[in-house]
Amino acid sequence: MIASMRVCIVGRMNIGNRLDQAMKAARIKSQSELSRLSGVPQATISRILKDIGVKGPETETIKKLAKACKVSFIWLNEGEGPQYLSHTEAQIPPAVDARIADALKIMQNLPDYKLDQIIKIIDVIADPFSVQQADADTKPSGTNRRAK
Repeated sequence: MIASMRVCIVGRMNIGNRLDQAMKAARIKSQSELSRLSGVPQATISRILKDIGVKGPETETIKKLAKACKVSFIWLNEGEGPQYLSHTEAQIPPAVDARIADALKIMQNLPDYKLDQIIKIIDVIADPFSVQQADADTKPSGTNRRAK
């Protein structure tokens, strides 16, 4: 019974559900962040996520959102086909792609503690503001004052 209910829910995903899923997978934390990345107004993103409006979003809007979330346009628009872009669709230069593949080979042979360190470094590079904010939140309140 529960499995059949899950199939029904997944089968009814609309573009708003798919966009929400794509944002989470791309680690896009807010509508305003997606707006900055895609060039689509935040109000438009909000309407899509809430499934508000008589007609769906324009094709160009969906293309911009799909590119920003690194998902397939067809998947985001229609819910069909693969969700994620292939290497050719993502337009990763071959030299960068080879460097990433080399880095992954090296990381596969590292002990877990070193891999955890690398992941932390990547997180800092990917979103330095959230790490700085987390550091500020954990500092004692008197650390920013000058000694008299």
